Amino acid sequence: MRHPYTPIDHPRVLRHLKNPRQEFNKKIIIDTDAYNSIDDQFALMHMLLSEKNRGDVSILGITAAPFYKELRNTDSYKHGMELSYQEIINVINTLAFEWNGLVKKGSVISLDETNCIPVESDAADFICEVSRSHKEDEFPIYILALGSLTNVASAILKDPHIINNLVVCTLGGVPFDFYGFKDFNYQQDIKAANFVFSCGIPIVHFPTFTVTEQLRTSRWELEAHIGNSKSGKFLYNRFIEFVDEYPGSNKQIWDLAPGAWIINPDWFISKINTTRKFTFDNVWKTSPETHPLRSILWLDRDSIFKDFFTLINK
Repeated sequence: MRHPYTPIDHPRVLRHLKNPRQEFNKKIIIDTDAYNSIDDQFALMHMLLSEKNRGDVSILGITAAPFYKELRNTDSYKHGMELSYQEIINVINTLAFEWNGLVKKGSVISLDETNCIPVESDAADFICEVSRSHKEDEFPIYILALGSLTNVASAILKDPHIINNLVVCTLGGVPFDFYGFKDFNYQQDIKAANFVFSCGIPIVHFPTFTVTEQLRTSRWELEAHIGNSKSGKFLYNRFIEFVDEYPGSNKQIWDLAPGAWIINPDWFISKINTTRKFTFDNVWKTSPETHPLRSILWLDRDSIFKDFFTLINK
């Protein structure tokens, strides 16, 4: 794939891929397909509460990512985005404090449909505007990309220079040395995923299977620890609505991982790797257009949930 710009140099990529320093304020954008499942709601709540209580996280805005899923009764990519936008509002409305940040609607079609022509949306424009206003010598802006990469890819295609100021923390697939997997996020828009992984932007990759799937919880754990706040009851009810109940049942809350890494990278083990290409038959393949990225290998499930439960009960 050819790009209309020269990717940033590897030393700059590596500098942006360093673990976030806890003593400095981290600026983030959350790009979420919030209605796709129930883990996005937990992740979104975690970051909103972290911003309120920690002082080292600033949410610049939240963007609604598109998706199509029969289980959620969507009739189009656009419908999934609209439902996600409303679910973001639903989460915000449960907060015990007022949050007046920006929420933007995202793409209504995929780059698979446009053949990699950027999809115009408020989300893509917002990502471009925020990045342009950011000084290149500052710490990067982190995009927590919790769904398909359509919004992120469209923003980069609209303004390639924004890769100098951003780090994409993306969740999907399996570790690169695994062969074959069924991924939801990247398969929603394979051209967007491949573009982001090859365009030169710094990436932190959070595999789902074998890594973030460790972030499991159950009805019984939630009943014991999520509390009686409006936010806690909302998340508990979403969990009960979505998860089948049987002895030992639980659910992965995958999307907690990227935000938790921003909060405390000591909860993770990772390494510097090189980017790969994602194929239509669910395989990572090497590509000549590679640059460094950070691969997450392991996470401390208990520390992450301890932090989440502590915040939601404050």
